[in-house]
Amino acid sequence: MSTRRRPAAFSLRLLPMFALACGDPGGLAEPTASVDRVASRLSEIRPTDGTGANGNGYGIPAKFYDPPGGHFRVFYVETTENAVDLTDEAPKNGVPDFVELVGRSAEATYDSTITRRGFRPPLDDSIYHDRPDYGGDGRFDIYLRIAGSGSDGYRVSEVCTDGTPATLGGTPGRCSGYFVMNPGYKTSHYPSEKDGVEVLTSHELFHNIQDAYNAGQWRTFTEGTAVWNELQVFPDSPGTWGDYLGFLPAFFREPERPFDQSMGSGGAATYSYGTAVWVEYLSERHGPDTIRQIWERLEQKEVSEVPHFLDATEEILRQHGTTLRDAWIEFSGWNLLTRERASLATNDNGYRRAAEYPSVRFESELTQPDSRTSLAFYGLSARYFRLRPATGTTVYASLSDPLAKEASALSGLVVGGDGRPSAGASLQPLAPDHGVTLQSGESLLLVVTSAQRGAKARSIELALSTTPPTTDPPPAMSAGCALGATPPLPSPASLVLPALALLALSRRRRPR
Repeated sequence: MSTRRRPAAFSLRLLPMFALACGDPGGLAEPTASVDRVASRLSEIRPTDGTGANGNGYGIPAKFYDPPGGHFRVFYVETTENAVDLTDEAPKNGVPDFVELVGRSAEATYDSTITRRGFRPPLDDSIYHDRPDYGGDGRFDIYLRIAGSGSDGYRVSEVCTDGTPATLGGTPGRCSGYFVMNPGYKTSHYPSEKDGVEVLTSHELFHNIQDAYNAGQWRTFTEGTAVWNELQVFPDSPGTWGDYLGFLPAFFREPERPFDQSMGSGGAATYSYGTAVWVEYLSERHGPDTIRQIWERLEQKEVSEVPHFLDATEEILRQHGTTLRDAWIEFSGWNLLTRERASLATNDNGYRRAAEYPSVRFESELTQPDSRTSLAFYGLSARYFRLRPATGTTVYASLSDPLAKEASALSGLVVGGDGRPSAGASLQPLAPDHGVTLQSGESLLLVVTSAQRGAKARSIELALSTTPPTTDPPPAMSAGCALGATPPLPSPASLVLPALALLALSRRRRPR
């Protein structure tokens, strides 16, 4: 395992992924009057059953512990490389303290996520299963064993509903399963073993909660909401906060990556964890119930029709009086207001702990106030620029987008030589006929947002000029004055994107 490192310096290592099939019609269980029929492969799949899934079997008989609360069963062994620490002191009751810690953290996750915030519980594996070994009862099963090189834990989706009998309300695409986590975290990168357990239980259990709605969603949403859930369950834990911050650089260093076209596999695997910042934005701006409302819209109606999380997000945002387009523009602005610019992140204008967030990556610095810059944009994305002229001047900025005026947006912020906002400055939309006055030593930070979902690659031109447009413009505005914005236009119709094929097993990426 990697040694502990400072949370702000976490880096990410890609791990191999593998999936367990759950669609073999030869293994259909008989339908009952109260539940969906399941379709999956009949096989030895639990760590307590033979060699398990992909070799994750214990190889010896395992013990189990049922923590107070009645929702979980924790399996463990006392010998071999998978053994837990057998320390039994607090209390001394015949159950290793680490096993009890896992049980308490799991029950805390259940209480926060399901009882208090209203998410569904995982599917009952005493009903949804097709194998002799399903943990023995309907409790959700956690297996303590080494998860593998570079991994802290993973969840397995083992049986999935096939949508029948439809007359009884059958819903396809929902899966039951279990999760595996390491048998100890004393030498891990987490601040403490307790922190590691809290991260794993709140993250991996949320994946199984997601599967109770729909198991076919993009990893950019499943991983993003799972990291977000860590903060909701254990908001005061240095482990969950460090885990969240550790994943953010993967998003902030690639703001030009189209969020709506990145499914979270391959090169975007670590990026998918960093998308927790989008989920956190939605949660802080519109309330944490927004995330549950989105998941509730993702229940699949037909086998061939997998709902897209951005369609559901658009629907919920409209109920909150906004649109996906407008939210993405605001979100791109929030991502500028971090680090030394975090003083402006107040009153619903930025993240609550923005000073601790990383800074977005800027394009090459601009020094000529009379210039034109063209770069490729597509989908929901953004690019950030810094204009640092040699002397004070007034600058007029505008965009030229071949799609439409409403397909992109431009905003600006005046900062001093130390990078902090100038006195009275704020992030404001920029209109072509409103100049921004820069004093000597000041810079203009520009946010160019591509706000049309599904947009293909196109070149957007950023034009800067010290000469006002040919029409009579209003007087130039100083840094402390509002920079007049053009009124927002209606969002264009969303483009339906292909749904992600079901990944039956998901491993956590470990910051190293």
